[in-house]
This record gives sequence, structure tokens and C-alpha cells, in this order.
Amino acid sequence: MKKVLMPVFLILALAACDNFRSPTDVGEGAEGSHSEGGEGGEGGEGSGGELGESGNRYNPGDTAYESRSGVDLVMSHYGPGDRFEGSITNMSGSAISNVRVEIHLSNGTELGPTPNVTLAAGEMLDVELDAAGETFAWWSVHVEIGSSGS
Repeated sequence: MKKVLMPVFLILALAACDNFRSPTDVGEGAEGSHSEGGEGGEGGEGSGGELGESGNRYNPGDTAYESRSGVDLVMSHYGPGDRFEGSITNMSGSAISNVRVEIHLSNGTELGPTPNVTLAAGEMLDVELDAAGETFAWWSVHVEIGSSGS
């Protein structure tokens, strides 16, 4: 009996893997993917490739929860006002300078980045980015830390 179940299990497992793509994959199956944010690798713009981009894609009604280098980000899209609202919080024990937020829309539009700010230890700051007139199927967001050239 075990000899019969093992191949069936492997076939089902492989079939399931084909239906789930990582958030950085482009194309069908990647929309609406969620995972806790992490630091992305280097790569092309819009593919989750800028240093620090998680590559997570969110549907318009979703709320993003991401973290990077001690900064927690929470962001949501509000359709009636065509804007994104959320917050960034310094979870570390010391100040973090040059913190800003950037959003990428599926239509190729980049919102932000917000102006650089310095967050004191434990400080939370509200963030808002205007998306008036933008039509999109998904969005991604990330915190940038450091000089504006990095």
C-alpha cells in the first residue's frame, strides 16, 4: 500500500508546486501573493529587484505588512480617495535615518518615494502616497533606508 501512495503523493505535490509561484515570478499565479517582507536581491526594476524590495504583490484591497532593517511598514490602498495610507515604525533601539517608502503599481507607475525622514527608536510615522487616476491590478511596496542614491 505504501508503494502505491508514495508516487501519488509525489505527483500531487509536484502539481501543487506548479500552481504556486514565488512573489517575484512574473505572469499568472503571482498576483496576490503574500509573505512577510524581507530584503530582495538585485535585479531589474519592477521585478522586486531593487535592493531592499521584497517583490511581494498585493491586490488593491489588501494590507501589506513588511519589515526591513528594523523598520516595520503597514500600507493599504483606499480606493475612494485613490491613495495609499499606512505607517512606518522604528522597531530598533536607535534612530534610523533616511527612511522612505515607495510603491510600484502593476501599470508601471512608481509612487514616491516619500521624503527622507529620521525615525527615533520606537517612533511611528504616518505615510500617505497619492494614487489618483491610477488603474492597477496589483501593487508592491517597500521601505528604503540610506542615502537617496542607494
